[in-house]
Amino acid sequence: MAERSFCARISEGRQEPFVGLAPFAEIWVMIEYTGPWGWSAVLDNDLPEPAAKWLSDFVMSYETMKGVGVFVRQHSRPLKTIRCFVGVTLKERTALYAFEFERYEELLSLDLAGLKAGAPAYDRYLTNEPMYIICTNGKHDMCCAKFGMPIYRELARLDPAHTWHCSHIGGDQFAANLICFPQGVYYSRVAVPEVETILDADRHGRLYLPKCRGRVQYPAVVQAAEYYVRMQTGIFELGAFSLQEVHTENESDCVTFCAQDGALHHVRVQSHYCELDCPLACSCNQLGKNYRQEYRLIEYQVQASEEVVTL
Repeated sequence: MAERSFCARISEGRQEPFVGLAPFAEIWVMIEYTGPWGWSAVLDNDLPEPAAKWLSDFVMSYETMKGVGVFVRQHSRPLKTIRCFVGVTLKERTALYAFEFERYEELLSLDLAGLKAGAPAYDRYLTNEPMYIICTNGKHDMCCAKFGMPIYRELARLDPAHTWHCSHIGGDQFAANLICFPQGVYYSRVAVPEVETILDADRHGRLYLPKCRGRVQYPAVVQAAEYYVRMQTGIFELGAFSLQEVHTENESDCVTFCAQDGALHHVRVQSHYCELDCPLACSCNQLGKNYRQEYRLIEYQVQASEEVVTL
C-alpha cells in the first residue's frame, strides 16, 4: 500500500508562506457539540432543527456579521449541559463570553449584534479566562487530525481547562492550526516543542512571531503589515502598536501603526498570488490549495516627531 502524503508536509516543504492568511472575523460562535463532525460540521449535523437553522444562518451571514461558527469539544461523551463561547475580535476591543445552556435551542436567545457591540446586558457573561482552540477535524482534512491532535494533547497537558478541539478554521495545508482567545491570535504549523512557548507568550500578552499567521481582527494586509512591524522592531507585546490607517497606493497597501512612544510605523506591502506549476500530490482534500499567496514587504518607514527613517 502506498504511503499517504499530507498537504501540510508538502506545503511546508514548498515553503509556502502563511503570514497574513488568518481568517478575518469580528465575532466567533463556538458551540460545544460532541456528536459526529463531518466535512462541514457546522452546516451538516444533528442539532435540533431550530438551532441548526440558527447556526447555518449565522455562518452564511458572513458578509454582514463578519462571523465564524465552529464546534468545540473536550471529549466525545454525551453532554449534561452545553457550553457556548462567543469571542469578539474587533480591532478596538477583544472579549470572550461564556454561556451554559440546557438545550441547543437556547442559542436562539443570543443577540449576536448586541454581543458584538458590547451590550451591558451581557457583561455578567464576560470571562477573563483564555480559550485555546485547535482544529482536529480529520473528516474535513486528514492533516487537521494528524498534525492537530499532538498539539491538542500537549496543550491539554499544560492547560486542560482552557484547551478545546475545534472543527474547521481554515488553512488545512498549514496544520497544526491554533487560535488563542480572547486576543484572536492565530498560529499555524505549530510543532509540539513550541506549544509551551506559545502558551507562555499568550499568558504574558505577547506574540510568538515565528508561527503567527495573523490576528483575526485585522484584514489580511494589516495582518501582514503587523508581522513586518514586529519583525523590524523586535517588539512582541500585543498592545505595543495601534492601527491608524490603511490605504491602497500604486497596487500596494500602505498600513500605519502608532507605537506607544508616538512614533508612526508606515508599512507598504504588496500581495502576490499565483497558481502552482506542480499541484499537490497528496491524499488530502485539494480544494483551494494549488496556489501561493504572500504579502511582500516593499517599504518600511518610522516617523518620530519631524523625522522619517527608511529601513
